[in-house]
Amino acid sequence: MDSILFFQLLIFLLAGFIHGLLGFGFPMIATPLLSMFLSVKEAVLLTLFPTVFANSYVIKKVSNFQKIWLEYKLLIIFVVIGSFTGTKLLIIFNSEYYKLILSFVILLYLNREYMNISLKKLINNNHKKMMILFGFLSGIVSGLVNIMIPILIIYILEKNISKEKSFILMNFCFISSKFTQIFLFGSNGDFSLEFSFLLIPIILISILGLFIGDKLRKYIDEKFYKKVLIVLLWLLSVNLIFDTFF
Repeated sequence: MDSILFFQLLIFLLAGFIHGLLGFGFPMIATPLLSMFLSVKEAVLLTLFPTVFANSYVIKKVSNFQKIWLEYKLLIIFVVIGSFTGTKLLIIFNSEYYKLILSFVILLYLNREYMNISLKKLINNNHKKMMILFGFLSGIVSGLVNIMIPILIIYILEKNISKEKSFILMNFCFISSKFTQIFLFGSNGDFSLEFSFLLIPIILISILGLFIGDKLRKYIDEKFYKKVLIVLLWLLSVNLIFDTFF
């Protein structure tokens, strides 16, 4: 148990460091690594509160949420609805095959630049319907496997949303999804006393990783770490597929 706890804390330190360094990536790193020796549900539970802290830490200086809400409220509302649906499925049907969904979402993120699919015309001609669709799909995937960024990125790129606005929008969606999951897992009685005691060191080590990554950002080659992150995600996605069947 001590070695497992040490490995878990190491995962959260690494995930926090990468999120602090790059401004994203906490659940995308922590969830598949934890899923190597835990169920997807257990991995999602452990990453919920640290993910909220990670996103809050990164956007602490960001304002302008009201304008984003007014412009993209349909997307955000259906992220919450999708998260509610996905989390309910995770609670009721806790399957090992969710690891395949997790792997698929990671592979979608890794190959997004090579996918020769243009949805720009469809999205622009059906603005409200596409916000509902992408919000709901992002929410379901987030509820099931804790990662929504690949689907959101497709929408953001096709809509040609500015970098600053997309950063605020993504974090708005992330935090909305996480609070929805926290509410549902709490209502289901999944936050035991043992879980609460484990949560304290996990949050502290995640914050330490965030702080180190944020402080070292200006001294480290960001492009190099993005390449390392890509290699790590490829290895994790292959391992998840292998682990599901073997």
